[in-house]
Amino acid sequence: MKRKDLWLKAGLCLGICLRLSCSAPGFSVEVAPAATRQQLDVGVAETLELERKTEAARQQWEVDRQTLAERTHAMELEEKLLAVRLRKLDGYREQRLAEIGRLEEGLARMEDVGLRLEPFLDELVGRLEGLMGNDLPFALEERERRLEDLRESLDRYEVDLAEKLRRVMEVLRIEAGFGRGFEVGEETLSLAGVETTVRVLRLGRVALYYLTLDGRQAGWYNQRLKLWQPLTTAAGEAVKEALRMALKQRAFDLVRLPVVAEEKP
Repeated sequence: MKRKDLWLKAGLCLGICLRLSCSAPGFSVEVAPAATRQQLDVGVAETLELERKTEAARQQWEVDRQTLAERTHAMELEEKLLAVRLRKLDGYREQRLAEIGRLEEGLARMEDVGLRLEPFLDELVGRLEGLMGNDLPFALEERERRLEDLRESLDRYEVDLAEKLRRVMEVLRIEAGFGRGFEVGEETLSLAGVETTVRVLRLGRVALYYLTLDGRQAGWYNQRLKLWQPLTTAAGEAVKEALRMALKQRAFDLVRLPVVAEEKP
C-alpha cells in the first residue's frame, strides 16, 4: 500500500512539473528517455528501502525499549528484595551480637564458678573420706578404691572441671545409695581371736549384724566402740529372722534389733 502511494505521489509531481513546463512561454515538451524513468524507479526503490529499514529500526527500538523497561522493573524489584533482606540481616546480626554478649557474660560467670568449684570438690572429697572413716565397716576395699580413683582424677590437670564434677557426683550417688535398703553378704571376721566366716546383714547405714553359718552365734557391730560384739540369744533369733526376710525366705515382718544411737556432744 505504501509503495502504491509513493508511486502516485511521484506521478503527480511529474504531471505538475510537465504541466508547468508546457504552459511556460517558449517551452517545448520532450518525452523523457527510458534512462530517466529507470533512474526514477531506482530512486523510488531506494526511498522505499530506506523507509523499510527505518520502520524495521523503529520496531527493533520498540522491542529493545520494552526489554529495557522490563529489565529495569526487574532490577527495581530485586533492589527492593535486597533491601528487605538486608534489613532482616541487620536484625539477625543485632540478635546474634546480643546473644554473644549474653554468652560472654555467662562464660565469665562460669569461670568465676570454676575458680570456686574445684576447691569445693576437693573439700567435698575430704569430707567423704572422713565420713567413710567414721562409717560402718562395709565394702571397705571397694569404697576406698573408688575414693582413691576419685582423688587421683581431681589431681589430674587434663581432666576438665565438668568431668571432675560428674565423677564426684557419681561417687556421692553411690554412697548415698548405701543408706537405703539392706544387703546380705559373706565375710570373714575375727571372733574371739578366731577367723570365722559369717553372713553379714547391713541395714542401710544404721547397723551391721552377723550370723555364723551354723546359725549358733549372732552379733552386731558396735559403732560407738568400733568392734564386733556378740548378741544375746533372743537378739540372735531376731537377727536370724531378719536375715531370712532379707534372703526372701519368709514374709517381711517387724523385728527388734539393737542399734546404737549417736552420742550428743
